[in-house]
Amino acid sequence: MNSISSCDLHIHSYYSDGAMSPAGIVRAAADAGLSAISIADHDTVAGQAEAIEAGGVLGIEIITGIEFSVMEKDLDIHILGYCFDLSGVRLSAVLEDLERGRAERAERIADKLQDLGVPVTFDEIVADAGAGTVGRPHVAKVLLRKGIVAEFQEAFNRFLGYGASCHVPKKVLPLEDVVSIMKESGGVAVWAHPGANIRKRGLVDRIFGCGVEGIEAWHPNHTEEITRLAVREAGRRGLVCTGGSDYHFDEARKAGIGEIDVPYDSVTALRSLASGLSA
Repeated sequence: MNSISSCDLHIHSYYSDGAMSPAGIVRAAADAGLSAISIADHDTVAGQAEAIEAGGVLGIEIITGIEFSVMEKDLDIHILGYCFDLSGVRLSAVLEDLERGRAERAERIADKLQDLGVPVTFDEIVADAGAGTVGRPHVAKVLLRKGIVAEFQEAFNRFLGYGASCHVPKKVLPLEDVVSIMKESGGVAVWAHPGANIRKRGLVDRIFGCGVEGIEAWHPNHTEEITRLAVREAGRRGLVCTGGSDYHFDEARKAGIGEIDVPYDSVTALRSLASGLSA
């Protein structure tokens, strides 16, 4: 989809596994004519203050955002958090623990690669992550830069994906913990890019039964049918519909910032829920 949306509520900065600074993302959003964005980095809020400052200068509304992983029925499920207070003590403690887990995982991945004779070191992975929380995309970028793989996705297919030779499980939180952390921080939990999992009634009931209050309907990986099912589920359960480009960097690009149609009503509904009003 190439139309310009009024908001993009799913963007990643270089504080997790994106390539752009938060300020750079805000400038790109302004250039795209957006009115509101959320930088939803994985397991970190390190870029939020920079984004808010840049948004104030450029007139872009910034919704606090984050993305967590949880495991449900052996599925890697992602939960987005929005409109939360950045100063929450429990949130800060949890994010510090997850960051340590990410570093340990990256070190184990590097060890596995070296055992296979693949010349990638933990130091190289950390250097690629820069100020961000280290993750598999940083490993993939090192593999790509060294010519060990020809494409970004090949790194996951051969080495990093589930069942691949160097896969290491990620430390994740229970779903209930993610929901309660968001509620304690005044925020809203949203099921990210459900994809075909939207058809799994037991999983759907489980996720929304735990207090998740929204669903990401508009996403570059979604077919029109999946989007329609997500919107229908939201209507049936009284959930907020959100969406965004899920932009990280050009090598992994499926949509650019602002290229997924997301109505500003999503922002209004999120803010209403966060403030305790009816969405």
